[in-house]
Formats: sequence, C-alpha cells, structure tokens
Amino acid sequence: MSSKNNPPTTNAIMKMMKKRNKPRLLLALYARPRHPDSYHYAILITPKITPKDKPPIPATKYHVKNTLTNTEAGLSQPWRFERSSLDNIHDDPRMLAAVVVGKVLSLEIVEEVFRRTPIYQADDPDTDRASEFDCRTWVRDALEGVRGSGGVSGLMEWETLEEQALRYVREKKAEGRWTAGGGIGSGEMRVAVLDLFTRREIYV
Repeated sequence: MSSKNNPPTTNAIMKMMKKRNKPRLLLALYARPRHPDSYHYAILITPKITPKDKPPIPATKYHVKNTLTNTEAGLSQPWRFERSSLDNIHDDPRMLAAVVVGKVLSLEIVEEVFRRTPIYQADDPDTDRASEFDCRTWVRDALEGVRGSGGVSGLMEWETLEEQALRYVREKKAEGRWTAGGGIGSGEMRVAVLDLFTRREIYV
C-alpha cells in the first residue's frame, strides 16, 4: 500500500491505468419487430466507454443467427456463429441497450472461448439442447465459458447479468424511449448503455 512517504512507482501507476483502460465486455439486446416481447442477444467488445466519449464507438460483435438458406435439400435455417466489426454501436440496426458486464484481460482467450461455444442445430443428437438453442442460450453459454477462463474480470453469473439487462430495457421502455420509432440504429438516438461496475448510465 502506498503512502505519502512511499508514493506508487511509475510502473505501478502504469499497471493500474492499463487495467482501468482494458476493453469492455457488453451484453447487448436488440429489438425483434415480429416478436416484441423478446430480444435478440449479442456480445460486444468495445474500448472503455465513458460519458465524455462521443460517437463513433467501435465494437466487435459476437452472436449466432439463423438465416434462411436455400440448399439442395430445400430451405433451411441453420444456426451459425458470426463475428463482425461495428464502426459505431449507435448505428447498429435495432440495438436497444447494452450493459457493460466485464473487463477483457485477454482478447485471444475470450475469442477462443466464443469460437468453441457449441452451436446446436435442429437435427442435433442432443435433442434437449437443440430444442432450447437460440441466440440467448449461445450468449449465456459463451459468457459462462469466459467467466472462468481468466480472459475477463468482474463478470457476474448469467442470471444476474440477464436480470440487470432486462430490467434496464424495461425501465427505458417505461420512460417511452422507443414509443415513436426511436430512430433505433439510425444514428438519431444513442444506444442506452449501463455500466454495471459504476451502476451509472453512460448514454441515456
């Protein structure tokens, strides 16, 4: 512990600053126009975001999606993992809100866990997992995987994270944030962002 007689060294200060400025792990929820009572789930990795930061806010997005595909056997909707780069989170279509849930200590470890997180198709032998699989369960499994990997810090258990994120979206809905169409994903309105570390809104 430092004191007036023993101030922190330059190396110690640099280490503290480096940890404070680690990339952030976010849980993002998206609107589903055809299913207004549910959300599309995704994970984002961004630089550290503060209220002083002005857009654009870049991010890497990780999620699974089931796009309609025309094959020799006919039409199908297989699930697939997608990693994409966002120039600005505020322009990502249909993103309603994001919650900062962890600090990224090792991007390599985190991305390896994401790539290895299982994806279950409708005809998977594990019928129980296949029947429940969707974007939400993939995000759940991916975050639970990185929680014990050493690649992130500060990550709470899934039930707590999801509860906080859903509550935040409900609060924003109650405020009437998206009642008039809201300009979601068009740059007209910033994505609402809550930091679970500080318990403060970064963008309201």
